Amino acid sequence: MAVKEAEITAKLNGCFDFIKREIYVKQSKIILFYIETICDSTYISQYIIDPLAQLQEYPVAKEDITTAILAAKFDEVSDAGQAFEYILSGSPVVIFEAMDYTISCDAKKIETRAIEKSQFESSLVGSNESFNELLVDNISLIRKRMATETLKVEGYLLGKQSKTQAVLLYVEGSAPDDLVETVRKKLQDMDNEFVLDIHYVAETLSPGGTLFDTIGYSDKPDSVVAKLFEGRISVMVNGTAFALTAPCFFFENLQATDDYSTNMLFASLLRFVRLGSVMISLLLPGFYVALTTHHFSLIPSAFVFKLAVSRSGVPFPTVVEVILMFLFFELSREAGRRLPNQIGQSLSIVGALILGDAAVGAGLTSQTTVVVTGVYAITSFINPRFNSAVSVWSIFSIIMSACFGLHGFYLGFILLVAHLASLRSCDYPYLFPLGTEKSFRAANKDIFVRGPLRKISKSFVYRGRK
Repeated sequence: MAVKEAEITAKLNGCFDFIKREIYVKQSKIILFYIETICDSTYISQYIIDPLAQLQEYPVAKEDITTAILAAKFDEVSDAGQAFEYILSGSPVVIFEAMDYTISCDAKKIETRAIEKSQFESSLVGSNESFNELLVDNISLIRKRMATETLKVEGYLLGKQSKTQAVLLYVEGSAPDDLVETVRKKLQDMDNEFVLDIHYVAETLSPGGTLFDTIGYSDKPDSVVAKLFEGRISVMVNGTAFALTAPCFFFENLQATDDYSTNMLFASLLRFVRLGSVMISLLLPGFYVALTTHHFSLIPSAFVFKLAVSRSGVPFPTVVEVILMFLFFELSREAGRRLPNQIGQSLSIVGALILGDAAVGAGLTSQTTVVVTGVYAITSFINPRFNSAVSVWSIFSIIMSACFGLHGFYLGFILLVAHLASLRSCDYPYLFPLGTEKSFRAANKDIFVRGPLRKISKSFVYRGRK
């Protein structure tokens, strides 16, 4: 079906940045359409308009057009729908009326941020480059680090209305075929009206029903490249400065970029520190409530008297006291995310007053509860990717402990482990490698300890979902 001038003009004529240019060669018309705000007007004038305007004869064959136009890349356009996709994505469309032939040239020019230092995964020793919001820049950062023909980059248009560009990246031969096929099918089956960022894709790939991230995110090209070589896939969406990686496992969140740039033994020690901090932030508040509410006999006698004295002026039960302090802390943390950086210091001072001596002096809480809340806050900051899950599961543990004592505390912990064991990331177990036939080998490779770089540079994601 031929592309008609009137059809394009009727739909785009009201847009202030829509440009229509007519060029006449021997009384025959050539029409050029493009969006000025996302195209390079200088490039269009120099390599498309000028060569066409200087033609002595109207083109009679496709070969004449390829010789005349000096653009680096162009494609044939078969219908009006395809023409609109090209125009609205920054590629001018040229209609040769006499030949009933239409082409699209590449002349995109979209303003974006420069390559800046990563704010999400800062590194003291390694690379600090981060992605920006332009997809082609992000792909170039990946290819700069992967000079291999096995890197595959598949393009997709997501969103019926937005027509957002997205790419699926994987290393052929390293990424399991079933993993690639699963992600590919989900991307093809997306029927969203619009896709604005990577989280639309993450929600499609994630099973949902959990606070733990079963899909990984990264704004650092070197981190994404490492995961691609391990056998994972990555999805990037135009307009988002983060790349999605899958499958994502629980223990992956305990790793840091600096682990691979520092001493192997020290990096392994830090991983155990991070794991311990997760366990403390999840279990300490509930354990404290269970002991002080139902099991005073398990507390050393000297500490029981001090605890009784510190709580003598507090009118609330321990569970209400702890939840109240948790509420103050979560409000402070949420305010810190929303407020501008310039007044963040003022917020810190106010938060310290509320959660410190002022709260104790006002009789809202005891000193021991302040210490427990402070330890919880510090340990939760060590693993920011677990913040949402840790907050909710800690409250759940507190309530179970307040109702049933240590029995409720143990039950809450068992339910947490069962929940983690039930999760899957792109059909792979979330607790990998625990519970698989390769647990020991993988755990000593790059899970609890950081093995030698020459060993962990091989494919990590095992084939088959067992």
